[in-house]
Amino acid sequence: MKGSVGGQGKRVEDYSVAIRSRVGTDNVEGVKTSVEVEVHVTNMGKAWDGPDGCDIKGMQNGGLLVMPGETCTLKYVPNRVGILPMYCTDFCSALHQEMQGYIRVSPAGSNVPLKFTIDDKLPKDFEVSKPTTQAGAPKTGHNRK
Repeated sequence: MKGSVGGQGKRVEDYSVAIRSRVGTDNVEGVKTSVEVEVHVTNMGKAWDGPDGCDIKGMQNGGLLVMPGETCTLKYVPNRVGILPMYCTDFCSALHQEMQGYIRVSPAGSNVPLKFTIDDKLPKDFEVSKPTTQAGAPKTGHNRK
């Protein structure tokens, strides 16, 4: 799972992936009132009939329905301070209720740093590995002819 949050000034962007029973970014902190939040959700599911939804409590517009392989963007401008649940709105599996996270909205002008966590870990706590290519893959021991 990967998630990232970035932005300066008047917009915060959250890039998340959704796959059955899991959504990428668990908690986002440092969002200020009146700052536009864009949540980009990519459904990584394989089943053609396995959509995922995305909504934030308190939004004044509709949520998302993201089909497998698609990326959709949810735009939201928080108008109050608090902890807002972000959750999947389409029943996709028995573990559907696990697909949730929270956005902590702070008052405009506060000094809460912008950060996110996945499974209570900060990005610096994850091991980063280089992608492999077929040419760079380790030997398997198979003798191909």
